[in-house]
Amino acid sequence: MFVWPQTIHFPVANWQSTSFHSGSNPMNSGHSSIFFLLFAAAVFSVCPVEAAGQKADVVYTSPSGSLRIETAGEESGDTWAVSSNNPGQRAKLPRVSDSLSADDEFHSSPNDEWIFGLRHGGSGLRDGSLYHRSSPSKFEVPDSKNPFNEAAWKNVVKLGALKRNYSGEGFYAMTFFGSWSLDSGRLLVRLSGGEEKRAMQDGWLYFNTRTKAFEMTDYLRKLNKAHSGALACAEPVDPLPAEAELKARLESLDQKLNKAYAERVAKTDKQRVSILRESERTWIKNRDEGEKLYLSLTPPAEKERRRLQFLGDVTAARLDDFNRPADEDL
Repeated sequence: MFVWPQTIHFPVANWQSTSFHSGSNPMNSGHSSIFFLLFAAAVFSVCPVEAAGQKADVVYTSPSGSLRIETAGEESGDTWAVSSNNPGQRAKLPRVSDSLSADDEFHSSPNDEWIFGLRHGGSGLRDGSLYHRSSPSKFEVPDSKNPFNEAAWKNVVKLGALKRNYSGEGFYAMTFFGSWSLDSGRLLVRLSGGEEKRAMQDGWLYFNTRTKAFEMTDYLRKLNKAHSGALACAEPVDPLPAEAELKARLESLDQKLNKAYAERVAKTDKQRVSILRESERTWIKNRDEGEKLYLSLTPPAEKERRRLQFLGDVTAARLDDFNRPADEDL
């Protein structure tokens, strides 16, 4: 997991050696300009959003709890990744294009080094962008010359998951978050497109954060052929942890999800509670279907660990969904 620095250092020449005599007023001793500059620098460095007179809204908190996403309002469109433990450490997410709307959905990798953002582009249109932390105060896109969403659509056709690039052809085209692998090595995305909304076709593919390339595996090929609502997980790049560790992870995620679900029910309008409960029943059905599909390709010796990994991954993704605003359907 990415570790945020705990302090911010302001380089000021001879600050340590500056002294004042007893009874003197530093503001009347030629140092008023220094104090003013230091104060202004501290305010704008620690919290540029509030310093600009704009109220920052927290729109997302990562599953680890160590990172949150703040927006500076619709007028500026600025979005910041902020350390929850040290709010002075913040990084502005780059805008892919000034002509595009700002991201309205976020999903952080388990190690908090990657953020997948999604945004509404119009009726039947939804795009995704991927951001990578290059330093505590900077996020970058992996390839500035090839926007993530465009590259994803080209590769979903190239790798055989879909026959047509509906986004490039100007038809309905939507990008959705699938899951992060538990080692943060893979991002799973689902692309859905078609000439008509009622006839959208889905294709799944990975983005490997280590090779910076899109991938297809036997599991994803089978998932793409299934054409079902089964939940999917992202296969980790690294070997799986021990069974006891995976079991403890699942139990912890299960408890967090149950708590988040109860809190969401309590905040939801009574007329919409039935919709939320139906969504949960559908999720459980699709989870069980996805588990069977995933384990069908697993060697017997790995089956239990793979089962725990799958359940942990889809539970983590579901928990991430509950970080969305309470007025949005899940």
